Amino acid sequence: MVLIRFRWFLLFVFALLLDYGSGARADDAKNKDDIKRPKWFITVYGGAHAQDTIEDVFTFNAKFEDNDYIAVAALAREFWHYQDYISFEAEGQIGKHFNNDTFWEFNGLIIGRWHVFPWDKYVDTSLAVGDGLSCYTEISKVEKDDDDDAQKTLNYLLFELALGLPQYPRWDLVVRIHHRSSVFGLYGAGGSNYVTGGIKFSF
Repeated sequence: MVLIRFRWFLLFVFALLLDYGSGARADDAKNKDDIKRPKWFITVYGGAHAQDTIEDVFTFNAKFEDNDYIAVAALAREFWHYQDYISFEAEGQIGKHFNNDTFWEFNGLIIGRWHVFPWDKYVDTSLAVGDGLSCYTEISKVEKDDDDDAQKTLNYLLFELALGLPQYPRWDLVVRIHHRSSVFGLYGAGGSNYVTGGIKFSF
């Protein structure tokens, strides 16, 4: 179980280091698009806890009744891309919970992102899905209300829609679903969903 919990952490660290010190590679030097393409991303976002399930969030049937909130700062690094279509990033997050829960949250994940949409010349759009590991510093009261066996460490899922203006390519507005779950008992029990919004800076 310990090995399972640490696999995402090790993958995250490896992906951050991958290619970091190889800026002088021959392929990169020859590819102007790679040189100009931002590789690092800072995202700051916050939002409210949504009941009940992630399906309710996606179908716009979620309720926001327990007044629990989260604020997150995230740093990501792109480690692979195919032309302008798809890319993969490693991201680390630090989050702070407010109101019902008041603890810290630490997440590490791998993100896959699709970049090409027909309306990109008007609104530059990307859609991303990420998976990794989420660790709370305390047992969540919000998650314990739903499951008495709630755990500090659970699987983490991220869904993100990023929207930006082509004339400001380094800035995006983001909508994120910040989701924890046990993956059908693999990581214990419990789970939560936060519907959030924020801003991303690329460099």
